[in-house]
Amino acid sequence: MPKVTNKSLSMTVECEGGAKLREVAMQNNLGIPFGCENGICSTCLIQINTGMENITERTEQEEATLSIRSAAPEQRLACQCKINGDVEFEF
Repeated sequence: MPKVTNKSLSMTVECEGGAKLREVAMQNNLGIPFGCENGICSTCLIQINTGMENITERTEQEEATLSIRSAAPEQRLACQCKINGDVEFEF
């Protein structure tokens, strides 16, 4: 089972492969704030420290929102990611 770690909270949880990070975070109190949950508001912007290869590619909506925010390549919107392996993030 993939492990998801919030380095900011020193918290790690396990999830099913293919799980949405938004759902994993909400079910396990990983501390990610969510607003619209559709990739528009960027409230859930996180920094991926390790495991970028273990999350799904950016959606068109996520790409547009991150472009407006001038986000770094390692930044993602948690509401748009699915987990396929171990991932560590922080705020």
